[in-house]
Amino acid sequence: MRQLSGFYLLMVLIWAGPAGAQYLSAAPDIPLAEGFRENPDATLVFDKPQGRILQMSATQAVGANPTRTRQFYTASLPNLGWRARPSQDKNILTFNRKGETLRLSFRADTVIFDLTPKAPFED
Repeated sequence: MRQLSGFYLLMVLIWAGPAGAQYLSAAPDIPLAEGFRENPDATLVFDKPQGRILQMSATQAVGANPTRTRQFYTASLPNLGWRARPSQDKNILTFNRKGETLRLSFRADTVIFDLTPKAPFED
């Protein structure tokens, strides 16, 4: 029962979120940093028996600050159950959660989100 309660709490946090919080349309469990707009024409979605494969991107209209955006995702994704993985590239953040890997690539004023099933050798 305790595990079920945690699930409901997570769902409330995801759907309610902070006032004004937005989430990606194809991945409603991944927040969109403030000031960013999703690029719907650049969204790819595949559902496979092994899990979902998504690629999405979002662009900041004015005054992009990649450092602040990385800080937002570094702080917010663990609160949603994502576990950070080490990366050699400062422009890439990688997270794992329940059989999925989320990779965020930062390019100037754009964030690219790649969500794939976790490889069997990843812990």
